[in-house]
Amino acid sequence: FMAGHKVELPDALAEQELALQAHRRAERAAEFLSILQGCGDLEGGDLIRQGLLAAARRMHLEVSPGPRPCVQPMASQVQRGPAAPRSKRIEYPASELPRLDASRPLSASAVITSAMKVFARDHRVVSIDADLGTTSGLQEGVAFVDTHRAHNVGVAEANMMCIGEAYAALGYNAWVSTFCPFFNYQVMRRIAISHQERLEVMRSKDGWLPAGHGLDLTFLATAPDFETRTNGATHMGNDDPLFFKEIAHLKMISLSCPNQVLAFMRWVMEGGRGLVYARMLRAPAPVLYGPEIEFEYGRGYWLLRGDRDIAFIVSSGRGTHEALEAGRLLQKEGIAVGVADLPSFDQALFRELYDSGRPVIIAEQNNGYLWSQLRNLLFRERSDIETGQLVPVNTLDPEGAPQFIHSATYEQLLRAFGLSPQQIAARVKECLKA
Repeated sequence: FMAGHKVELPDALAEQELALQAHRRAERAAEFLSILQGCGDLEGGDLIRQGLLAAARRMHLEVSPGPRPCVQPMASQVQRGPAAPRSKRIEYPASELPRLDASRPLSASAVITSAMKVFARDHRVVSIDADLGTTSGLQEGVAFVDTHRAHNVGVAEANMMCIGEAYAALGYNAWVSTFCPFFNYQVMRRIAISHQERLEVMRSKDGWLPAGHGLDLTFLATAPDFETRTNGATHMGNDDPLFFKEIAHLKMISLSCPNQVLAFMRWVMEGGRGLVYARMLRAPAPVLYGPEIEFEYGRGYWLLRGDRDIAFIVSSGRGTHEALEAGRLLQKEGIAVGVADLPSFDQALFRELYDSGRPVIIAEQNNGYLWSQLRNLLFRERSDIETGQLVPVNTLDPEGAPQFIHSATYEQLLRAFGLSPQQIAARVKECLKA
């Protein structure tokens, strides 16, 4: 009967099922008690008996003593009224966070490991990796403090995400990680629905969840854009930002610099950030920012900026380094160009760029996440749009359709999609001549 879809259970059938389950439980309880009583005839029987009773308590069962013992559920206290408020801010000694050596390229995973050795001293920090745990740095950092809060589920990314949600629902600051293409859409969507329902209850006048009961869950997406290089289309994260940007309540972030990674982690540890999808670099990267950088969601950062800029280049993640080099090449030719790094979409900055009337090159090593967000912004706010000054350079095909990317070296991928510093600089000069 229950194999039907959305069936309504008749009272008579419900009573039949309840009687069956009660009978099954009585049989299992009798079997357990017979094993318990038989421990007296075994060597070390008292120790075995204690182990069985401890196992029963972990299942919230209690065994009553006496000549006729029985197994019953432990008495539980029903929660009445709203839950207690939660403080989601993670406490840690800020002075002990790593100070990065800006003189050499650094691995984001190494930064995360070093930082988590400090952040995880707060027992509310937990990490769950899939089989690519060595690429995130989470497990090594959290396990340095407490191995019981640093998990690895192997090749089970959907399970990883669900376990992270469970920890977040219990009030933890939870981090899960795998390669960009391996996050499960169905699970991501259901987690976002759960988060929205919590937010709705928190906003409700008579809601039973007060402040601090949203989900603090960070999806650390490793090896985005061209970072996987020769692993091929199945591992190349050039489509994930466009794919996941449609998930409600999910904050999309692409990190470009080791110090920016550290600033981002401090931002998450403030608590209450909700669902965050953070795309981090895999290969070592030069330091672009000083230790004083403060991460802010929805804010872009200028790397080159002058009063006489006649064009602008915008990028994120690894592409920011190529954009910055393109800007420096143009400056050597006497062409003043501004370069902006947008780890998240900055509406105010893009309004400023559009209103400047000057060429804006949006260079991305993916299918054009920032480009799509800019289009949405302009169509939402402007009745007349002049697109001639806006030039996207990304991994969409010549017809503007998405595609997957096959194996090549990083330099070959840059050249194939017109995203090397020299090609970006040449594109700027073409726009200035037009």
